[in-house]
This record gives sequence, structure tokens and C-alpha cells, in this order.
Amino acid sequence: MGGVDKGLQPWRGQPLIQWVMNALWHQVQAMAISANRNLPIHESLLRGACPTRASDATFAGLAALTCRPQHLGVFPDDPNLPPQSGPLAGILTGLRQVQTDWLQLAACDTPRLPKDLVERLMDAARSADADIAVPCTKEIALDGRPQSRPHWTCALMHKRVTPDLAAAFVKGERKVGQWIRSQRWVEVSFAPASDFENMNTLETLDDRD
Repeated sequence: MGGVDKGLQPWRGQPLIQWVMNALWHQVQAMAISANRNLPIHESLLRGACPTRASDATFAGLAALTCRPQHLGVFPDDPNLPPQSGPLAGILTGLRQVQTDWLQLAACDTPRLPKDLVERLMDAARSADADIAVPCTKEIALDGRPQSRPHWTCALMHKRVTPDLAAAFVKGERKVGQWIRSQRWVEVSFAPASDFENMNTLETLDDRD
């Protein structure tokens, strides 16, 4: 998006990240935002969030982070992490901050997240005795066959993966999907795929107010 703060871009009258928080309010205990710029603006948006029903944990900017009925705050990447290290730095910071067992990620450019996202991921993780549950949708490959597409930055993960992620980060790992594949993880099928559509370009926001 040309260097703009993606989550703050307007879509249908609200910033993208507001849509993400709206989808998660009733699924989590509390929220925080992972952001490395425009912190006061993110803090203002977060203070407007009023979750009314507890479930488990979350992280937004990448996304939303949860641990209490109130908002937890806005967190830039931990200062001991190299700057501009990508989504894994935000995930590691969130895992270090969260006070519940589970952390739900939610990318700031996915405004249509399912209303039962956390519940279904939690059920699947517990049933499979997995540390991470990843929502997956079907898409058509170039050869015309259906294939599963994981949405790594909307995963639910247990806090016990924190030491392994920290070690992988030190070794130079920066790809979310590649690291998750090294863990005990489970795919969880969701439909429609549009629920996880990423607003990656300004053109995708053409219907913004």
C-alpha cells in the first residue's frame, strides 16, 4: 500500500483494524494491538473496544492480543528484537505479553473474520492435542485442482511455543508459515474463503467511504 499504515486505512467507514476488532470482541477476553507506528491512534481505537463475553486469548495489528476483560494496550516489537523483523516479531512479543494460555492472531487487513473463529480453532487444537490451530480455506491451484490455503497470521497458538519461537527467531527464521510447520499444528477448514480475504492494495479499498 505504498508505505501507509495498512490497518488504519478506511474501508466502508471504519479503519480496517476496527473491522477486525469488531469481529473478535465477542470471542475473546480482551485485546491489544501490535503496532510499531501511530501508537496513540491505535490506542484510541483500542480504548473504544468493549468486549462483553469472554472466551480465550487474542492479538491484532498483526492484530489483537487478549488476556483480560479490558484492553491490554498497544505493543511495539520488543526492543531486544531487530527492527523491521516482520510478523514473527509481533507474534513473539504477543506471546511474551499474553497472560492466558492461548493467543489468537488476527491480521489487521482481514475485515471479514468469522464470528466463530476462536471457538472452532480452540476445539480443533484441543481435539488434536496441538499447540497451534490454523484456519484454512480451499482455492483452485494453477493446475485446476483444489488445494488448501493456510492463513498463518490468523492462527491460534498456545503460550508454550514461546521458547521455541524465540530460539527460531535468533537463528534467523522470519517466515510465519515455515515456523508453524515445525510445530504441533492442525488445519481447520473454513468457508467461504472471502472471510479471510486480505486487503493488500489500495485498489481493494475502492469501495471505502
